[in-house]
Amino acid sequence: MEKEKKRLLILGSIPYLIDAVQKAQKRGIEVYVADNHEDGPAKAYADKPVTVDVTDIEALKELCVREKIDGVFTGYADSLLPYYARLCEEMHYPAYGKYENFVIMTNKKKFKELCREYNVPTIPEYTMEDALNGNVEFPVVVKPIDSAGSRGITVCHNHEELKKGIDFALSYSPSKQILIERYMQGNEIVGYYYFQNGNPVFALLCDRYTDKYSDTLAPLPIIYKYPSIHTQEFIDAADKELKNMFRSIGMENGPLFLQGFFENGKPYFYEPGHRLAGAREHCILNDTVGVNSEDMLLNFALTGKLTDDNLEEKCDPFLKGKQCVKLSPSLKRGTITKIAGAEEMRAHPNVKFLHLNHKVGDTITSKQEGTLFQLAYRAYIVADSFDEMLENIEMVQNTIHFYDENGEDMIISKVDTNRIVR
Repeated sequence: MEKEKKRLLILGSIPYLIDAVQKAQKRGIEVYVADNHEDGPAKAYADKPVTVDVTDIEALKELCVREKIDGVFTGYADSLLPYYARLCEEMHYPAYGKYENFVIMTNKKKFKELCREYNVPTIPEYTMEDALNGNVEFPVVVKPIDSAGSRGITVCHNHEELKKGIDFALSYSPSKQILIERYMQGNEIVGYYYFQNGNPVFALLCDRYTDKYSDTLAPLPIIYKYPSIHTQEFIDAADKELKNMFRSIGMENGPLFLQGFFENGKPYFYEPGHRLAGAREHCILNDTVGVNSEDMLLNFALTGKLTDDNLEEKCDPFLKGKQCVKLSPSLKRGTITKIAGAEEMRAHPNVKFLHLNHKVGDTITSKQEGTLFQLAYRAYIVADSFDEMLENIEMVQNTIHFYDENGEDMIISKVDTNRIVR
């Protein structure tokens, strides 16, 4: 007898995946959520939570056969992408990307080597030999080549800090490899591309504003401003070279983001992600041009097709004149005892999506400082003008509060809207 519902297996159970679980269920899909944690956050929303090692391909194959799974989805974790590709290949499920390309796009060193091969600007770096011999011009950034979420990153201003930064980065690198890069002074940017049947489409560029929490920890992104003031310069300086690079390695379908800096009229890239971005640019694109990468990957998992729409025609990197922002302030150490104002802001027409990164009872510790786990929430604002956008930022910041056990607001990085360039 034919099954009444299609069955989707989601690899991973981080909070970001809750939205994907609920979207799939609204489509009438039976959702399995698998990872090796008994109490993964997304599992609480699954039709069938499964505790299994999601790096064990044989165990996953047995699960897929036993439960008659129709497709696989994974969203935000670099570490799971190669396993996702292998599982899809062996089970003949649709996979939006190739295993070989996931390997490149989850390894900062391999990505930068690829960029240099295709004349795509990337951040200058130093070797370990340079570091040991003192041939380094400070400040520098030390980071693992294969970690995510801003973990293991240190800004170093002298050789003593560099030694500690190297040890710290190595502790977060599964492969025990690191990068030592020049500390860039230009504006931070993130570029977004979507691939549709091998065609790369430039979707968006944003300006990334950070909060310098300390001299040594990596700055945290508190504002993503869309579209970037550098959008046209980016198109002129790098879009052609990037698309040539993507086509040459056979990028097929799905999203890709590129983090970098803009200096002297051109971008310098340092990190990619061939997956859904934690910044969730789809929350902005959905309400401006009608394109949603999360929806498209859910479609692809079960049909092998992102969308019936032509992405080249739908995407507009200037967002049809809209001014948009993702606001994500950080928290100081402490235990959250009360969160206020969230529901009020969810009801505001310009706040298109609001995700709380923490709940009452969560504790922010020193280990979370300088990582994305320190961020309080993500509020996505779509406005008709620059001034309206600034007013909305102030409104959200003055309404949402996280209180600690002493009744003090734990949010420590409220945005000075004067920093945002028109």
